Amino acid sequence: MATHLKPKPGQGLRWIVKRRHQDLNHLDFGLVTLAPGEELRDGSKDEETVFYLFGGSVRASGEGFDFGTVGERADVFGGKASAIYLPPHTRYVIEAVTPVHAAVCRTAATTGGPARALRPADVRVREVGQDNWYREVHDVGVDNLDARGLIFGETFNPPGNWSSAPPHKHDVEAPPTEAKLEELYHYRVDPAQGFGLQRVYTADGYDQVFVVEDGDVVTLPRGFHPVVAAPGYRLYYFWVLAGGRDRRLLARDDPKHSWIRKPG
Repeated sequence: MATHLKPKPGQGLRWIVKRRHQDLNHLDFGLVTLAPGEELRDGSKDEETVFYLFGGSVRASGEGFDFGTVGERADVFGGKASAIYLPPHTRYVIEAVTPVHAAVCRTAATTGGPARALRPADVRVREVGQDNWYREVHDVGVDNLDARGLIFGETFNPPGNWSSAPPHKHDVEAPPTEAKLEELYHYRVDPAQGFGLQRVYTADGYDQVFVVEDGDVVTLPRGFHPVVAAPGYRLYYFWVLAGGRDRRLLARDDPKHSWIRKPG
């Protein structure tokens, strides 16, 4: 079931989750820290890859593309995200222009869309929910990206507010109402000493609550997964999904709580 991870600081690329080494079958997730002038050189194999900028700017180039400088915000609370999508069998070089904090996400794929830089203007911002379950969702690589498996973006919970409310899940292949997708969350908190609570539960009795802090990761192979920010602290989380047959973000609400979509 779900796993709560606390990555240690470090330089370069540190893999946090590898397929089949934890409880995910479709997602690799690593954190990247680069000083100005440092490079990440690699090549995607039978997988598609996303280099996702939490903060900082990079120069990105590779086989058949040169995106110039990508990335505008200093940290996740400083504006909209930027990311670089790479299809299978693509060599690339990413050089830090400023101090960089980022992630690398991968999923198995034999084909993909063209390499692409996603910039702040490409991000779709949605205001979701109301009252104390209002939050802001940024779709960074969803309907705007020609990918085969990876779906990704960000959610911002105001202090004390919930997201994934009503609680939803996506662990059964039942289109058009639900797609079987595993997911991973990576959290940031403002101010950084704060925390949030991540609940993961299923209809067959699994129920776990994690106290999540700045920099933590939780894997979500199945189950409903609502999140709340502590009072006084903004809670951010990066989300990435993979595993669906046709890359559709379809989720089913917990019927016990779905009434909050139409209060009263």
